[in-house]
Amino acid sequence: MFARPVEPRGTSGGPRTPWLVLAVGWAVIAAFWLAWAAGRVAALLTGKPLSGPDFGPDFAAGVVTGDWAGLWPGVHPGVVAAVYALLLAVTISGLWLLWGAWQVHRTDGEDPLPSLADRRAIAPLTRSAVVAKARRLRPSLAATPASLIPPGEAGIALGRHRTRGPLGLGRRDRDVLYASLEDVVLAIMAPRAGKTTSLTTPAMHVAPGPVIATSNKPDVWTTTIAARQRRGHCYLFDPQGITHQPQQFWWNPLTITTTWEDAFRFCDHFITEIRSDARGGEDFWNLAAQDLLTAFVLAAACSGRTLADVQAWLADVSSREPARILAEHGFHAAARSVAGRQAGAPETRDGVYETARTAASCLSDPRIMAWVTPPAAPLPQLDVTAFPSTSDTLYLLSKDGAGSAAPLVAALTDQVLRAAVTAAEAQGGRLDPPLVALLDEAANICKIRDLPLLYSHFGSRGIVPVTILQSYPQGTAVWGEHGMHALWSAATIKLIGAGIDDARTAEDISRLAGEHDIPIGSLTRDGSGLASWQTSTRRQRVLEPAQVRALDKNTALLLATGIPVTMIRLLPWYEGPHAKQISAETAAATDRITTRAAAKRAGTP
Repeated sequence: MFARPVEPRGTSGGPRTPWLVLAVGWAVIAAFWLAWAAGRVAALLTGKPLSGPDFGPDFAAGVVTGDWAGLWPGVHPGVVAAVYALLLAVTISGLWLLWGAWQVHRTDGEDPLPSLADRRAIAPLTRSAVVAKARRLRPSLAATPASLIPPGEAGIALGRHRTRGPLGLGRRDRDVLYASLEDVVLAIMAPRAGKTTSLTTPAMHVAPGPVIATSNKPDVWTTTIAARQRRGHCYLFDPQGITHQPQQFWWNPLTITTTWEDAFRFCDHFITEIRSDARGGEDFWNLAAQDLLTAFVLAAACSGRTLADVQAWLADVSSREPARILAEHGFHAAARSVAGRQAGAPETRDGVYETARTAASCLSDPRIMAWVTPPAAPLPQLDVTAFPSTSDTLYLLSKDGAGSAAPLVAALTDQVLRAAVTAAEAQGGRLDPPLVALLDEAANICKIRDLPLLYSHFGSRGIVPVTILQSYPQGTAVWGEHGMHALWSAATIKLIGAGIDDARTAEDISRLAGEHDIPIGSLTRDGSGLASWQTSTRRQRVLEPAQVRALDKNTALLLATGIPVTMIRLLPWYEGPHAKQISAETAAATDRITTRAAAKRAGTP
């Protein structure tokens, strides 16, 4: 057993007497051998012939009797003594360093690594396994030899498998583990725990097909824009000017809104921003406001109008135009619903309208509306239905808080994902190449309410979603206990990073990691003062909740379907082979932000 037993506080040792006897015996033998070697070395240094007895009983007897002349003929004993002292010092120092290294790197009885997933268990996550799966799932790779397929074409790198070294000594970072094209990923990582540097940025650099990336900061854009431009066209949806870049396109969310269901899904993203009950049991005002807003959006979509008309209708409780448009286009029930609300009690009517205005408050911001209504100067329009069949990139940025563009970010993401499912069906069931959706800050700026229900479906359509949350309770606040549990259960790959301060989450992860036997040492003394040492085993959690909370920032726990909990070391881009190139490109993109921000501050267009 190479594990160091857990010892009581203030005690150390164990059954040391037999080991001490052996150590003394071998030390004596080593001392005699060093004396013999010192004589040989001294003879070589002084040019004397190598004579005297070989190492053995005769030599030992000569040392004991002090027969120096017989042991080292022609060599002065002082020279032998000096060489002996030097050899003894080197030997003792070397043994001391080796013993210290052994004790430092020796597995502690409570070290979780030996009880976590080993190399055999993680085989389905290795490069060879995900490449083989990619050749089966992607017809375009079927004829390509596995050795010629880059890992980025087959999956998303998660980190290096962390395990013990040979004989259980030291920690080793071995195989890189990947999420395959069938996996759907959920990452729970606190701020500054490596979400962007170790997950989002590396994945975007190697993704072969279309990519969606959401964020509330510019770092995703600065670290990947140059690389993604080499892959295809890049769309930056940034209504609130987080990157200070000029608007290059506009998006009409009503283009593919043709049914009540389409309008309802679109409006749900606005209502989600004001929901107080994440479990879905809204009060009357939210339900009524969503019904009203859905009718207005559908009326605008049917008549070729825009969200500017929707905002105008919300501001005028007496406008009969939406009901008229709905009736003309065959939506008679919706028309009657709008007319009924307008004819109802003024207090109820005004409350419903005010709730709808609050939910859609971002439509009052001209900066935001410029991105979703026809611009004065000609700009290309984003084709949501064509995007999944390209190698383009869509950056979706929004600030947090009331009045932000978060509902539009969620709506655009939802439309692209739905278009991707449709495109996958047209391609035989799966997208090739796959679409990667990196939903950072999903609980803040990309609240798609039925995301937990869609998650498992994405894995079978060539859509690889990576939902990134800061904590489990943050997801619960958006999707409720049942919704967050559904998202957790549907994710085939779960990453738990540093900073898990929620006690319940840490306890759940600890329980999922299981238990193991650890050696426990105990020292007792009888009435006569004689000490005895016993070693027993105790059943204990592989990872205590405190250990889950105290994970290093470069470390994460990987929970993959059918595989024991695995510890990995994250792979930040600045430690990768292209770190210099990415650093230079990031600096250039950051300069673009700085220049534009300074120009805006100075009042320069």
